[in-house]
Amino acid sequence: MSDVERDRPARGVTIPADLVDHDRLEEDLTLLTELGVEEVTVGLDWPRLQPRPGGLHGDAVERYLGALRTGRALGLTVRLGLLERSVPAWFDDEGGFADDRFALHHWPRWVEACADTFGDDVGGWVPIDHPLGLANALVRDDPRRHGEVLDTIVTAWRDAWRILRGGPPVVTAFGVEVVRPVDQTVQAAAAARRMDQLRWRLWFRALHDGIVSIPGRADREVADLAGSCDVVGVVVRHEADVLGLLLRTAEMSPERPLAVTLLLPDGLDKDREPAVERYLAGTGEAAVEVDLATVAVNPAFDPTASGRPARGIITRDRELKDSGRRFLGIEG
Repeated sequence: MSDVERDRPARGVTIPADLVDHDRLEEDLTLLTELGVEEVTVGLDWPRLQPRPGGLHGDAVERYLGALRTGRALGLTVRLGLLERSVPAWFDDEGGFADDRFALHHWPRWVEACADTFGDDVGGWVPIDHPLGLANALVRDDPRRHGEVLDTIVTAWRDAWRILRGGPPVVTAFGVEVVRPVDQTVQAAAAARRMDQLRWRLWFRALHDGIVSIPGRADREVADLAGSCDVVGVVVRHEADVLGLLLRTAEMSPERPLAVTLLLPDGLDKDREPAVERYLAGTGEAAVEVDLATVAVNPAFDPTASGRPARGIITRDRELKDSGRRFLGIEG
């Protein structure tokens, strides 16, 4: 490996829980390593692993453990995502994260079960993927209830940190973007200010000062919330904005390495390839200014089922697309 390659951010990919092919996950990790990927985040299928309260389902556990051990043998860093969008039916039936007492009772037990089961083999943790998106999916049109759910999710993050800290790195996955008013009205300006606070100030003030600051609610200090990550990871949708987003993230964050993931756009790969090129240009420029540890894309693979957007850098037949060649710096 050259000095330039050693100094650049690691290349990473995400395999979301709903795109994990459990029959060939170990083969997929081997393929990714051969292609030059250095870090992989694999989303855990919580409903599959914990179909009822209590312990984890044995067969599903063995599949993930096999993949983790394969990754470790290959020298590949494999992180596990504990929560994307899907939750077990029993958890959802009782209110999920919309019921703070229920959620904050069962959520730590899920985290503890994962730590006990996978902790010796995992290379890192992503406890909650895009927490604002999770709250938006649960409550969209009621700002008061939305604020309550956000407060619960922030507390759930802190609880996960308490369990996982001191082990493999804990990485955030905050969805960040430039927030602009949709029009010139006073209402649009107010909505943009609120959204900017929810996308930025809420999470970064929480990490920096341990203060939960949600519009319409009194600020409150939460024990062990300040500094509650090892890597500040952000997720972006628009590659053209990545430089500014990373600079703002670095300015607002506690002193931690940064990681960034691009959600790959729909459409044809010939249009996706230049988006990846712009993304790499922006992250390369950012890496001169900030401590950027990882540059990643999501998803790694196209879905095996037909009829779903094929946004990955690798086809369902495991052939590398041109966008993947561009991302990984592979000629030909």
